[in-house]
Amino acid sequence: MTQDLPFLPLGMAAFEKLRKKQAVFVDKTMYIKDLENTGQFVFCARPRRFGKSLTVNMLDAFYSGRKDLFQGLAAEKDMYSANFVACPVIRLDMSAVAGSDSAKLLQDTILIRLGMIAERHHVSLRGEDCAVAFSCLIQDIHKTSGQEAVLLLDEYDAPVIDLIGRDKLTYDKKLLSDTRNIMQKFYSQIKIEEEHIKLAFITGVTKFSRMGVFSRLNNLRDISLSSEFSAFMGWTHEELKTYFAPFISATALELGMRKEELVNKLKEYYDGFSFDGINEVYNPFSLLSFFEARKFGNFWMESGSNTVVRKFLRDEELTVDQFQGQEMDYSDARQPGEIDATSPAGFLYQSGYLTLRATENGVYRLDYPNSEVREAVSKLFLQNFNSDWGAIGKSGRELATRLASGDIVGMVKVIIKLLSGIHYSDHLDANRVPLVRILKKIMLKVPGGDRLESSDESKAATLADKLQKEKGESYYRSLLQTCLWMAGAKVTPEKPENRGRLDLEVVYGSMTYVMELKIVKNAKGAARAARAGMDQIQRRGYGGASETPVLVSLAIGKEERNIVGCLFKRSGRETSLRIKDGTCAPPPPHPGDSLE
Repeated sequence: MTQDLPFLPLGMAAFEKLRKKQAVFVDKTMYIKDLENTGQFVFCARPRRFGKSLTVNMLDAFYSGRKDLFQGLAAEKDMYSANFVACPVIRLDMSAVAGSDSAKLLQDTILIRLGMIAERHHVSLRGEDCAVAFSCLIQDIHKTSGQEAVLLLDEYDAPVIDLIGRDKLTYDKKLLSDTRNIMQKFYSQIKIEEEHIKLAFITGVTKFSRMGVFSRLNNLRDISLSSEFSAFMGWTHEELKTYFAPFISATALELGMRKEELVNKLKEYYDGFSFDGINEVYNPFSLLSFFEARKFGNFWMESGSNTVVRKFLRDEELTVDQFQGQEMDYSDARQPGEIDATSPAGFLYQSGYLTLRATENGVYRLDYPNSEVREAVSKLFLQNFNSDWGAIGKSGRELATRLASGDIVGMVKVIIKLLSGIHYSDHLDANRVPLVRILKKIMLKVPGGDRLESSDESKAATLADKLQKEKGESYYRSLLQTCLWMAGAKVTPEKPENRGRLDLEVVYGSMTYVMELKIVKNAKGAARAARAGMDQIQRRGYGGASETPVLVSLAIGKEERNIVGCLFKRSGRETSLRIKDGTCAPPPPHPGDSLE
């Protein structure tokens, strides 16, 4: 059956190669005319692996007049119209110049790329400075061809993102500053040479203000949040069902699922990215990877380096759940910022880890796009506490298995293991306490306060210890929620019900868990706390909307910094677990046994 399926263009950005192989191609060529009518200079930001490079390649083929590649596509009729004239195309992929370890190497690498374009258009490259050479190239191509050039600039922000993503050992602030200056001067030539340019289309992951694109191109049209172009990159649910119908049938058969069931699960796991707050699209790479592997997996994690985001989560002391549901108005979503200076919410949004949901009052609400991305962020967060990436991944898979089968004992064991992996210093480190971190930053701005004295360090540690001991439900609920998200569960924190707020509702497959957390000083109070939590669940009727919820009451000890007690109820039967010294024993033979 696999032999009868079309070719899957996984990781393929070459439009010509894709078309000649008769690979699956979701037709987006109908947007080309709209793009032309939008303005002379157009910018579109999209997260990684969203088809930016394929889109740029498609535009290159269109404006180069490659009619053979557009047979059967929406734009074919435009290429055969009397008004269509092929244009010279200047296409630059700036990811090809990223990774330079010096300003000179960056200049030289850009010059090599410009030289290749000049050779293709039969002109000589003039100028030893890359900005001057770029400017001369645009002029000379127009003069030689008699046609204004189409400029396609892909991943314009790649040289800066590469530097910011490096670890502290290789992070070079001077090189970052030099790179920004070079790119600002380089991109400024677009405005200077506008009379020689028919259309300039620029893509990137983020919107930087200090790159010479947004500050100099005052007539630039940013379509990143435009509803008209919300599905220009990424695939809609209808496109999934239309273009991938044979793959859906074959995969459903292989996995033993109904087609409708498979499509619904695909939507939950890979859909949900929105660039206008209303229309939603799938990440193409994740869908192609799924149909290639014929199984659900976290392909977002595998699609590129996550160093920048993991470093950001660590340096800014972020929790996984703190921005979900936060409001962001239209101007904040549009305005350019800096990846190393923007707000945490803005950074995660621009990086594609948070997406937009429209609200009734005209503002946006931030949310994770889908289960795949939420799971990815949770793993990155936990990796900052535990560098054993293999152990985290194994725990996530094991936790998913326990949740699916309703194995509460196994679930608690895995969570205890994950929380035990958080080093003592990560709980008490002064740098990981927001208030202390803010105080330190303030002191750094004071003349002579370039570092804290040892006595101040001691005071900070004491304050950190005090704040840690005062941490309550929200802190541990966030950690628990992260563990469950990492396993791919759908988690709703502080879910409002008719008689109060439920700490956590956890849905995994057909299983629904109703969880209540109680914080105690240490394990001695575990049994009483777990009982109080269970009584609260039952007294308030939490989980009543679910047919057969599993009720779980967890006691967390401040001294142990972990689960010290558990009482759960399933199918009318109540069971307590024995938890001691970080281990979780199977249920005792008699329901009346103590937790301690």
